[in-house]
Amino acid sequence: MLASAMLVQAQVQTNDSITENGSTFTVNLGDVVVTATRDIQRLSKGGLVTNVNGTSLSNLGTCSDVISQLPGVISNEGNLEVLGRGTPQIYINGRKLVDKSELDRLSSKEIQNVEVVFNPGAKYGAETKSVILIKTIKKQGDGMSGSLSVTGRQAHYFSPSDNLFLNYRTGGLDIFGSFNYDSARRYQKQHNRTAINSTSDNYLINSDILTYHKSNTYLANIGANWQINSRHYVGVKYEYNAMPDSKSKWLTDEAVARNNVDEDRIQYETNWRRSSVPVHLVNLYYQGKVNALNITINNDYYSRRNHNRQSIIESSMIGGESVFGSNNRITSSMFASKGTAEYSFKGNTLELGYEVTATERKDVFLNDGDYLPDANDKIKETTGAGFVAVNLPIRNVELYAGLRYEHTSSDYYQNGLYVKGQSRKYGRLFPNVDFTFPIGKAKFTLSYEAKTKRPLYSQLSSSIQYDDCFTYETGNPLLTSEQIHNVSLAGIYKWVFFSATYTYDKDAIISVIRPYKPDAPQNIMTYDNFNHLSKYDIVVSLSPRISRWSPRLRLNLSGQHFSMETKNGIKKLNTPILFFNFFNNVSLGKGFNVTGEISGRTRGDMDVVTLKPSWQVNVGASKSIKNWFFQLQATDIFKTSRSSMVTYGTQMTLDKWNYSDTQALRLIIRYSFNTTMSKYKGKGAGVKERSRL
Repeated sequence: MLASAMLVQAQVQTNDSITENGSTFTVNLGDVVVTATRDIQRLSKGGLVTNVNGTSLSNLGTCSDVISQLPGVISNEGNLEVLGRGTPQIYINGRKLVDKSELDRLSSKEIQNVEVVFNPGAKYGAETKSVILIKTIKKQGDGMSGSLSVTGRQAHYFSPSDNLFLNYRTGGLDIFGSFNYDSARRYQKQHNRTAINSTSDNYLINSDILTYHKSNTYLANIGANWQINSRHYVGVKYEYNAMPDSKSKWLTDEAVARNNVDEDRIQYETNWRRSSVPVHLVNLYYQGKVNALNITINNDYYSRRNHNRQSIIESSMIGGESVFGSNNRITSSMFASKGTAEYSFKGNTLELGYEVTATERKDVFLNDGDYLPDANDKIKETTGAGFVAVNLPIRNVELYAGLRYEHTSSDYYQNGLYVKGQSRKYGRLFPNVDFTFPIGKAKFTLSYEAKTKRPLYSQLSSSIQYDDCFTYETGNPLLTSEQIHNVSLAGIYKWVFFSATYTYDKDAIISVIRPYKPDAPQNIMTYDNFNHLSKYDIVVSLSPRISRWSPRLRLNLSGQHFSMETKNGIKKLNTPILFFNFFNNVSLGKGFNVTGEISGRTRGDMDVVTLKPSWQVNVGASKSIKNWFFQLQATDIFKTSRSSMVTYGTQMTLDKWNYSDTQALRLIIRYSFNTTMSKYKGKGAGVKERSRL
């Protein structure tokens, strides 16, 4: 969705001209109203800024609804992804988003603009491949303000969610807090067809799986922000997150054939109980301005405890009943500090900064019995980084360049003993450059950036999890970091947006399926570094406005050049995937809007997986009445959305059909009063490291 028109009105008395954002509006004699159109999207340093306030996007309902319509962004069952760049870091007014449900609580009418940064600069971590920056409308006024929202989702089961936000402002002091409760119940239906070709036997396994999930999550925060004067801010915020009990039940009916002869019938009842109690996050920040120098310092402390308990009752016609289980306890902590200084001179900008993180994670995994080994891992990791960036506008072109250096030391311990061969030290430079230039009335940005991706801590674990009698899961402590190079070209002309990106991923971390032991049908899902993986992504977005109708057509083509060894020899996985979205918003006046959307994807390859086609139709309506907002939305009304795919392994192929409870009705009711936004400016530090934990 690209540019639509925004009405510009002015009362004038004489002949004159008005210039705004490079566009000149002619003014006639007399007391008249002058109207003109202005593009609501523009290129930024490495990204695209979309104005929301005063456009049809402000009527969509929630911030999630707005983001899901932006070029290059796809939403998969509420999980946002920037195509080709993975899960983005999201900031609201410079504050790192911790709770994704906040996007559903933030009204689209409170948003000023949203910027999708496809090529984050040197001031972001070397692992940060995409960023979404949300800026809300600046509001003034002392006293108490707040909002209360209630959300209900009816699919196979009913799932409620409630949120209360309060802010008290007096002079330069803000005291704020919020509480959110989310009760999620989900249902999933799945059929797997697994073919295993071991050295001696061929197996065909047909599995029917039903999954039931239930969890309760609590999130609370409290903080204070003090605007000392117009140039200096300080603040502190504490967040508490708890998921005391999350339950999942998997019921599997499995038919096993060996060498084309029916051999066994196995039923599994797998129960998961997970808890994350407590999760603490403390942020302390300072932001100030001294002459032309802007300074920002953030300090974060984060700690988390996870407990996962698995139990499996396996009933086989041949082997009888067996019981398997595991107990996994993970404790994590992190301290991070980040500081930036920005100096402006003669229209140019120079940025300097640092970021340090210190992390410790202990993972104890105990299997019941002696069937699979236990694991006791600990990782202590420190990272120090410094960066410099400069922005140089020269007439109608603009150059932005940055350089970041990061040094990481990661110490790996097993059973309390230091393991030198699995410990790592990295020291690398990460340059980036953006060159923005016009061609006629169009504007383009040519970019290059170097990034990295370190393994998640869970991917480094040596624990082995039992899934069924043919499948196990584990990590790989020997994984090394990826080295990623991106080259992209983006252009904008009125309501047309285009971008093309080529990515070369050295030492790409990819999920693989391999034999657990030679000459055995058991397979283990793990991770490995591949020499390289090449990808390309092309985005085209069209967003005209026709009276009250605001259609948006978005096409995203994603492809790769990749081959791997399978049971049938070398397989090329090079078929591109076309993601499509056609969204329509019609404003009926008086705060009433209706929406309709068709979205989906074609068949294609991604890493070692072939995704199958999927599509869905969504419709909705919203109404604003003074301080009240109501939204009713029906998703996947024809029940056609699927998370189906074929996964390839060395001796195994898994063909999965999946329905994930996407047909649903969602109702949001929100009441807001004196909607003063908190002035809190804490941006957080070590945000990428927290996501790895």
